[in-house]
Amino acid sequence: MADRPVGARGGAAAAQLVATSEPLALVDVHGEPIAVRAAQGADRLHWTKLGELPAIAVSAVIESEDEHFWRHRGVDGAGVARALWLDLHPGRGRFGGSTLTMQLARMLISDGQRRTPSAKLRESLLALRIERAVDKHTILEQWMNRAYFGNGAYGFEAAARLYFGKPASALSDAEATLLAAIPRAPSGYDPLVHLPAALARRDRVLGLLVQRGVITEAAARAARTTELAVWRHDPPDAAPHFTRWVLGQLPPDVRRAGGVVRTTLDLQLQRVIERRVGERVAELRRRGLEQAGVVVLDTATTCVRAMVGSTSWTHSQLNVTTRRRHPGSALKPFIYAAAIEHGASPASIAWDTRETSDDYLAPSGAEHGPVRYREALASSYNFAAVSVLEQVGIPRVMTALRTAGVAALPGTPRDYGLRLALGSAKVRLIDLAAGYGFTVKGGMVGTPHGITAVERTDGTRWLPPHAVDRRSPIAGGGDPDGSAGGAGVLPRGIEHRVFSPQTAWLVMDMMSDPEARRPGFGMELPFDLPFRVAAKTGTARGFSDTWAVAATREVIAGAWAGTLDGSSTQGLVGMDAAAPLVRDALLAVAGGVPLTLPARPDGIDAVEVCAISGMAPGPHCPRVHDHVIAGRAPAAPCSWHDDTGRLHYPDKARRWLARRH
Repeated sequence: MADRPVGARGGAAAAQLVATSEPLALVDVHGEPIAVRAAQGADRLHWTKLGELPAIAVSAVIESEDEHFWRHRGVDGAGVARALWLDLHPGRGRFGGSTLTMQLARMLISDGQRRTPSAKLRESLLALRIERAVDKHTILEQWMNRAYFGNGAYGFEAAARLYFGKPASALSDAEATLLAAIPRAPSGYDPLVHLPAALARRDRVLGLLVQRGVITEAAARAARTTELAVWRHDPPDAAPHFTRWVLGQLPPDVRRAGGVVRTTLDLQLQRVIERRVGERVAELRRRGLEQAGVVVLDTATTCVRAMVGSTSWTHSQLNVTTRRRHPGSALKPFIYAAAIEHGASPASIAWDTRETSDDYLAPSGAEHGPVRYREALASSYNFAAVSVLEQVGIPRVMTALRTAGVAALPGTPRDYGLRLALGSAKVRLIDLAAGYGFTVKGGMVGTPHGITAVERTDGTRWLPPHAVDRRSPIAGGGDPDGSAGGAGVLPRGIEHRVFSPQTAWLVMDMMSDPEARRPGFGMELPFDLPFRVAAKTGTARGFSDTWAVAATREVIAGAWAGTLDGSSTQGLVGMDAAAPLVRDALLAVAGGVPLTLPARPDGIDAVEVCAISGMAPGPHCPRVHDHVIAGRAPAAPCSWHDDTGRLHYPDKARRWLARRH
């Protein structure tokens, strides 16, 4: 339906009285409906003609809000003067003084700021213009469809559907008059929270209707004694957290126009992950787990294919995939990548030894002495990560995290210190997952997004900025314009280079090495899949936040599980709580077809090194195969093994060796 004209006499005031009745319909990548949202920004908006609304409700609004509505010309002079006087004399009470027409004017021009005498004057002037431009019935229709009835419901029809689960035309007198009482104080008269107060207000309104001769005393008594069943009737939403997130990406003018929002979500995948998140939290609730969430990104485009923000919208409307939390050791891949970018390799040695008195870092787990980067990262050794961060420099790692969009990191390196290696900076799961994309995207990181296009009601099409000339085919076929009936093509997110392709591949290879993971985590891990994945977990200090992210050429899956208030779980770590959710997401995507990792790029050499020192192996060294950036193969022969094969650690290991004995 097109925009609705509201008066024959026109003018600027009438032009403001336009109601967009076409909502926004969100559909998934295959055209399956996700949700319907109001085009004007309200959570619920159903435009209904005045004649289709219950007459008793309209009368109740007039008697409750503006008993002189039919006689004034938009402004009740005495009421406004009284309200202004009270506003200017604090402590003497308050009085609304606003007519229905003034309230309508406020709905049209409100900027959300505190109401002042000057604001009331502006409303009065606009109200006078509105009264000259349109008739009283039009003003009533506009008010009844724009007034706020609490809990995201704008308009009487939306309120009827929200609180009673039926259209306004089907309401009883008791129900209709209850709703009419709400706009005076939507929070105070919220029937879901303050039903006795709402009923008391409703009963006063019924009394006014009797006094004015609108209804009989018997009708009022019948309405007062009618038992009401009030509860929240939310419209069906297939992915409410995603819906709220994705609507935030729409410019206001695009959202106001209404139409079909074609998104990147895959509802089939979404439903599988939603079910598993609920099951996982239920399984671990006895150990203190409260909530969890998962996000799945398409690797090529960084678009969101699934977003589960909590176990259910009813239990928590907070979206844990977009909340900032401490990531524990989930930032370690960026530390090792920064080191490799500046000369190190997977064969370089990290010192996993306790060399600090910092209370935050000191209790960071067992020491493993000198270990190659490969094992240190895959097994997530804490002291090793701190030593690598110290070597490469905090500023370099902060730059990488900012460039990748993982963390804003306001402040200076001193504000974070070496604690950055163990999660002193807060991040969002969706940003962390996108950031891990560098491992499988040749060092590039994309910006997460969820919209392919918006097909406006006027027949025009809006494309998000990242969609122009940056489209990538995905499985499922479909028309090149992304029309319904196939997955078609998805727009790429805006991308930034964070690391070189060689660095990215080496870090990916380390993170996907199951043998390098064994010393730290043991056998039978969630990431022991039928295919290799570049994965990392994290656990915040206190066991309140657990993380896991895994990347493949096809998708990147990330999970968070923990407590919303920061209280501790009973020793849950990332591999216990979050990693199984990532595993489930990857298997759901794979559908029996193995996911893959990128091929080795040019500029990488295979080398053989000493398994202990990472140096060029001597005749008595245990040997392992590894990879380095071309030209960086260790040249110096191992100095840790003598001619008899005995191992002699360097002096730096002395204190660690002493603690071992």
